[in-house]
Amino acid sequence: MGKKEVKKKSVYVVRSDEAELKELEAKKKSETKGVYVVKTNEEVVNRYKGVVREFTETPGVFILVTKDKTFFQTFRSAMVAMGLKGGVIHMVRKLAQVPFYVQTMKRDGFLPFVFMEYAIDSELALATLRYTKSENKDVKIVVLSRELSRERLFQFYEDGANGFLKKPASVNSIITKIAFQLKPQCEVDALVEEGREHIRCNRFEEALEQAESILSKWPSNAAAMVIMGDAQKGLAMREEALKAYKKAERNSVDYLEPLQKIVDLHDEDGDKEAALKYLGKLDRMSPLNCTRKIQIAERHFEQGNAVEAEKYFDEAIAAAKEEALGVVGEMSMDIAEVASRFDPKLAAKYYRQSLEMVKSSKSALTMAVYNRLGISLRKQGLWGEAIEAYTEAAKYSPEDENIQYNIALAYEEGQQYEDAASHMHTAITINPDMYRDKPDLAYNIGAALARGGKPRQAVECLTYLQEIAPGFKDSRKLLKEVTVAGKKTYAF
Repeated sequence: MGKKEVKKKSVYVVRSDEAELKELEAKKKSETKGVYVVKTNEEVVNRYKGVVREFTETPGVFILVTKDKTFFQTFRSAMVAMGLKGGVIHMVRKLAQVPFYVQTMKRDGFLPFVFMEYAIDSELALATLRYTKSENKDVKIVVLSRELSRERLFQFYEDGANGFLKKPASVNSIITKIAFQLKPQCEVDALVEEGREHIRCNRFEEALEQAESILSKWPSNAAAMVIMGDAQKGLAMREEALKAYKKAERNSVDYLEPLQKIVDLHDEDGDKEAALKYLGKLDRMSPLNCTRKIQIAERHFEQGNAVEAEKYFDEAIAAAKEEALGVVGEMSMDIAEVASRFDPKLAAKYYRQSLEMVKSSKSALTMAVYNRLGISLRKQGLWGEAIEAYTEAAKYSPEDENIQYNIALAYEEGQQYEDAASHMHTAITINPDMYRDKPDLAYNIGAALARGGKPRQAVECLTYLQEIAPGFKDSRKLLKEVTVAGKKTYAF
């Protein structure tokens, strides 16, 4: 059997490690602090250093498609932590330059690994991602963004993204992301990758044996079921392949590829009605793919259903408009964050503009903008308005302890101590470890709980503070007063 070209990239959204699974949560908690964590965990460095250094010796290089100088510095810190020099990093500021830069690096004998912003200068990176990946299937591309909705994540994965990294990113998260992209970090992932390699090389008998071996240990592994289907299809066992793909679909609700395989199989067999049915399922899972909506509309026209065709055409236009608004909203947020370092009032203006663009989407980005707007308003002394903004943020992410903490600080500034203590208590209930190894945070929380009439929680927090930072500010005196006063009202 002759070797044939593999035309489509495998869109594997299922991940075995917890970090990758979290990428697919539509409303996971946002990183609400506007700082980058530069502290390096030696265990992380030692565990993954070999994988990353092996890549750079290939030789491999990292291309950062960003204007974010802070991310660049953090990435450089990650390289330094692993004993690598700055020469392995190259920064590109415009999306249009990416394909040329990747090709130039490959021509010079380097294998690029790309970290690409979700959008730059109001331009969404999808077109650049799609083109770069189609021409360079061996190049890993990780998308950078503060927040992406579940639907947008699917769209990026479909267009070629290998992974997603949330900003602000820490040194440890950068190192871990690189390592997991370069080499499977657990047994089942390694076995699955071997099976995929058999398929890419048209070794279908070996791929089938590999899939059966994986499923004997992990019976519900959807990726192995897809490999089995691919192998059976390659061996002209089309009915068995269809069953394998359908089983994979049933076993993973966040896995696009089985549906894509089913569509292709039905198309090849001329079953246009069945293909359209599964295209509809794909559209419901990944509804921002405008190209697919147009394809679905065209198929409805072919079947004489003009009403359904018009519906999908309209949805394609609406998705494109939302995409454009999301990009402008992200840019407004970038502007606001620059302004926040110099003029909180001006920053608030652009945060509000960003909200006008993104608030209808009910996305996690909306929560982040509301939270940052609240921070900007607090800097202006507008604690009441800040609370309103934080409260809106909490609607999008009620389990985010950082938002509750920010609400408490705003109430403190308004001398509403009981309300402040209530929200501090909510924050540490959500995450009891939020102040661990953080003296400033432990002090602020302990003081707010004391002022607001929650002595038991205040004593617990301040006692811990004495253990990690004895005598921090006036914490020893504060702890003594809280302990003596018991449940009385405190006056500071």
